[in-house]
Amino acid sequence: MPRMPTLADVNAARARLHGIALHTPLEPSRELGEATGAAEVRLKREEVQPTGAFKTRGAHNMVAIVAEQSPAAALVTASSGNHGIAVATAAVRHDMRLTVLVGRSVSPAKLERLRALETNRITVELTGSDTDDAEAEARRRDDAGHAIYIPPYNDADVIAGQATVGVEILEDWPEVDTIVVPIGGGGLIAGIGLWVKAVKPSVQLIGVQPSASPPMYAYFETGTVDAMPIAPTIADGVAGNIERTSITWKLCRRLVDEVVVIEEEEIAQAMRWALEVPHLLLEGSAVLGIAALRPGLLDLAGRNVAIVTTGRNVSLETVRGVVG
Repeated sequence: MPRMPTLADVNAARARLHGIALHTPLEPSRELGEATGAAEVRLKREEVQPTGAFKTRGAHNMVAIVAEQSPAAALVTASSGNHGIAVATAAVRHDMRLTVLVGRSVSPAKLERLRALETNRITVELTGSDTDDAEAEARRRDDAGHAIYIPPYNDADVIAGQATVGVEILEDWPEVDTIVVPIGGGGLIAGIGLWVKAVKPSVQLIGVQPSASPPMYAYFETGTVDAMPIAPTIADGVAGNIERTSITWKLCRRLVDEVVVIEEEEIAQAMRWALEVPHLLLEGSAVLGIAALRPGLLDLAGRNVAIVTTGRNVSLETVRGVVG
C-alpha cells in the first residue's frame, strides 16, 4: 500500500508545480448563491489548466519526482482521459517514455486529445472495456518491472499535487466554510481535505458522485470497498471502481464530511446551466458540484461555498446531446 501524503508533501508539490500548474480563478456566481441561499458561491475553475483539467497537478508532481530519481525509466498510466493527458504532457516535459492505457469506454474527445499527444516516446493503447481493466493492466506492468506506474489517485505524490487546489482556495478565500468536490478515485478531495482540514478544521467538505458510479458513496453508507457494477454516465471522468487497497478510502473517511449522489439528468441540467449562464464549457464530471446545489440535497444557507469545476475535455457529440 502506498504511504500516506503529508503537509510537507503538499508544500513540496506546490514548489514543484510553480510555472506548470496555473493558480486558477475562484470566481463568484451570484446566480448559484441566490438559488441556494448561500452567503456566496464561488467556482474554482480548474478546467482552465493547460491540459483542460485539474489532473495536471498530481501527474506533473509525481512524474517530476520519478524523473529526478529514475530519468531513464519507462512510465505507464491508466486513465479515462484527463489523467492520461496530464501524464503525457509531464512525460514530454521530462523526455520520458510513456504508455497510456485507456479502456474502450473512454470519451471520444479525450481519446482524440490523447492520440494527438502520441510520439515515438508516447503511446496510447486501448486495454479492456473500462478504466478498471486499464488500471489492472498498468499495475501488472509495474509489478513485472516493465514500467513505473503513475496512478490517477492511489499515490501520496499524486494526492499532494491535487492538494494544491485546496491551498489556493484557502489563500484566495479564507472565509470559505464549505467546499464541494467531484469524486472519482478520491485523490482530489482527499488532497484538498488533507490541507484544508489541517489549516481550517471547521470547513465542511462534501463529495459528489454520479449515481451510475458511486463507490465512495457506497463506502460511506455501508463500509464496503468491494467492486460494484458501473453504469454508463455522462460524468465519464469519475466513472469506475476504486482500487481495494487505495489510500483514498481511509483519507476520505477521515477528511470528508458527506458524500452525495446525482442523477444523470441533473448532471445534464448542470452542464446546460454552465453553458447558458456563466458560458462555461464543462464536462459532466466537472459540474457534479453545481448539480449538487439542487434544492433539498444540501443545506448551504448562509454559507460561503467553493465548488471545484474539474475539467473541460468534452466531446462535441456530448455537448449536442446535452443541449438537445
